[in-house]
Order: sequence, then C-alpha cells, then structure tokens
Amino acid sequence: MEEIAKLAGVSRSTVSRVVNDHPNVRAPVRERVWQVIRETGYQPHAAARSLVTRRTRIIGAI
Repeated sequence: MEEIAKLAGVSRSTVSRVVNDHPNVRAPVRERVWQVIRETGYQPHAAARSLVTRRTRIIGAI
C-alpha cells in the first residue's frame, strides 16, 4: 500500500480509504489511486489483513 501511495502522490491512509470505499475521498484522487492500483496489479495481502482484523477466514475440519 505504501508503494501505491507513493506512485499516486497521496498518503497510505488515503489509499486505505479508497480501497475500503470511504466516502470522504475526492473523485479525482479516488480515480488516480484506482488507476495506480490497476497499473501495478496490486492485490491485498491476506496474511497482513488477518493480522489487522484478527480473522483468518480459514475453516478447520476434523
């Protein structure tokens, strides 16, 4: 996310707001961030996300 922010010329928190569809991001900024995301092929890191949310989305079976 830090690389996306650097390339788009915004902060990491702005990238986070765009990805999480927060309403308080101006349309031109939102589009610029999404353009960089598309160009770089950014994919959220599942393991990092699970550390933040404390949910792994993994089901164990016995």
